[in-house]
Amino acid sequence: MTTTTLRIREIDPHGPLFEGAITVYGDAFAEPPYSDLDRGREVRARIRDTHRHRTGFRFLVAELDGAVCGMAYGYRGADGQWWHDAVARWLGPQKTAEWLSHAYEIVEVAVAPTVQRQGIGTALITALLQDRPERTAVLSTRTDSRAHQLYHRLGFEYLAEMTFTPGGWPFYIMGRRLP
Repeated sequence: MTTTTLRIREIDPHGPLFEGAITVYGDAFAEPPYSDLDRGREVRARIRDTHRHRTGFRFLVAELDGAVCGMAYGYRGADGQWWHDAVARWLGPQKTAEWLSHAYEIVEVAVAPTVQRQGIGTALITALLQDRPERTAVLSTRTDSRAHQLYHRLGFEYLAEMTFTPGGWPFYIMGRRLP
């Protein structure tokens, strides 16, 4: 019988574990429905150039027997940030005040395709939100992915369905109140 050990830990956005996380991210988003073969390079640049400087930034990796198999990161959303402002326009003033005024944004979650549906995404999200001071956690996920089912199981509510660009993919905006 083989036992595996899952370890979730916070890392800085550089070095071999970070590169392993970006590889996992690229592999996960190369799969349908995303089929995006170049997304890892884009997310690496966003993290290094912008996101790591935002309040509350946390970057987590999941390791299974020492090999990186998942990643997640987020930060506190604020006025003037692209995602925050786009969602605020869609939600309107009342829902924006309720859900975005003091929110932790889960920006990305990815698990290696070979180990999906084994609790790794749940462990990453749970660790990412542990002891957060914000009132809510919010995220967006494409409507044609299975990810929204995971988020719903973890207590996230459907707040809206929207597109970020004209004619673009529809996304669910989801939120959860934090303790």
